[in-house]
This record gives sequence, C-alpha cells and structure tokens, in this order.
Amino acid sequence: MKIGMIGDLAAGPVLLKAWAGAGHELIGVFVESPEAIERIELLLPDVPIAPMAAVAEEAELLVFAVPYSDIEISCQGLTDLGLFGPRKILLHLSPHHGYEVLADAARLGAIPIAMHPLMHFTGTSMDIHVLQNATTIVTTPEMYRPIAQALAIELGTEPVELNLQQRVAFAEAFDVASGFSSLVVQQAMGILQQAGVESPARLIGPVVRSEVDRTLAQPVRPIDPEDAK
Repeated sequence: MKIGMIGDLAAGPVLLKAWAGAGHELIGVFVESPEAIERIELLLPDVPIAPMAAVAEEAELLVFAVPYSDIEISCQGLTDLGLFGPRKILLHLSPHHGYEVLADAARLGAIPIAMHPLMHFTGTSMDIHVLQNATTIVTTPEMYRPIAQALAIELGTEPVELNLQQRVAFAEAFDVASGFSSLVVQQAMGILQQAGVESPARLIGPVVRSEVDRTLAQPVRPIDPEDAK
C-alpha cells in the first residue's frame, strides 16, 4: 500500500519505517516541529515532507500520529475536504480512543483502525528492534479485523484485539498505571536524592522492575470499593 503520515509523534516514523521494511511504499509525511523534521531526516531520508492535504489524498493508508485530543478534529477537517472515501484506511496511535474518533470518514466508507503498540518510543532506529517483542492493541469493526491484524504483524508485533468497551477500560487502566507508577517512582527517587544518594535511579530501578514483575505474575484480585476510599 501507499502509506502516509500526519503528525509529530515519535511513534509515527518508526512504524512507517517498519511497514516500509515489509514492502509498503511511503509516499510522504506532514510534520511541523523541528524535532519531528529531524526524525524524518534520520529515519526516512527519502520520504518527502509534504502538505497535509496532499499526503492525505495520495495515501491508501493514512497514519494519524497526532495527540489524542487532535485526532477527531484532524479527521473531520480532511473529511470535509473530500479526501476520504471507500477503502481508504485511517489509523491512529492513541491508547485513549477507539476507532470512533474516525467516524466522520468511516461514514463515507473509509476503514477506521485504532492501533497502539505497547512500548515507549524514542523516535530512533532502536525502536525498530524493540517492536519485534511488542504487543499491539488493535480496535476496528469486525469486518476489518484481518486488515488490522496484518498491519500489526507486519510491524513485527503481536496483535491483541479489544472491542470498543474494552478499549475504554484499557484507556482508563493505561492512565492509572502510567500516572501512578511515574508518581511513585519519582517519589522514591526523590527520597534518595534528598538523602544525598548519587544516581538514585540505579538503586531504585531494580526494586521497581522486580516488584512490577512480581505483581504482574499474581492473579488479579477483585476491586474492593473500600480500597478506593
């Protein structure tokens, strides 16, 4: 397929490079920030940086690598320009939404896919290797599941399908896990730093990783409403 990308998120160029390695053609990207332009020049030096509408029109698969709050309005604006129609695949990367934010284009026959690889993206070639052991969350209408699965597998990842209801729960769990873990780790490192300990991350890192692994290996306990008080 001809693949294009809109947006500055670090994950976008990495996924495009992986799909190019699987045989797809990269037709162009629309990026704005200096950091995003630099990532394109390093990862995808032969891919042109082009106007948004031109990329959206030519691409058979268009990747929205934009913040989750901008996906719906970006899709709506390009839809209003008449750039989306049947068999055009639209894919966003946010863990916070399912495919409902692409509904404007889907009503015209476009194929909406929500896809989120479970990893931290640096926007460098190192991410390509990390992808090989990653899991990718995919959510799309049932008739398009084979397309979404194939795209995830071509990245070198294992697809895990979630329906829209499960996707809402995943978004909540994602925020809880990432926000809570960051807060606790920062607090622990701060205690060591205040005590004059050098490189607190080196000391607390093994503790955090072992505790996370231990917790993930345990059975899930039912949520007790009293625990939330």
